[in-house]
Amino acid sequence: MFEDEIVEKLRRLEVTDCHQERNSLALELSDTKDPRLFDSLVRLIQRPELLNNRGTLLYCLENYDCSSIVDLLVHLVETGNFEVSAAAEIILDEQRLRQP
Repeated sequence: MFEDEIVEKLRRLEVTDCHQERNSLALELSDTKDPRLFDSLVRLIQRPELLNNRGTLLYCLENYDCSSIVDLLVHLVETGNFEVSAAAEIILDEQRLRQP
């Protein structure tokens, strides 16, 4: 994927109101492992209006170092729906981010 495509898809990811489009863009961008996606995903996951539409976004975070958002992940484990909670658990476990 070319730079201008990535930039446009990142922009579209943050502004679309269509959950299917957002999820599709997030999955496509996460395959590129572009570091700019991490911050976009974190912002989207924290949007109150996306409360019931965060599972795929969280799944896409698995490609990134999530050590900077451990508190957010723990919060999602405790308060998220099944899909969100499970995805946050996987990240915490696979990246060994759990506090002893």
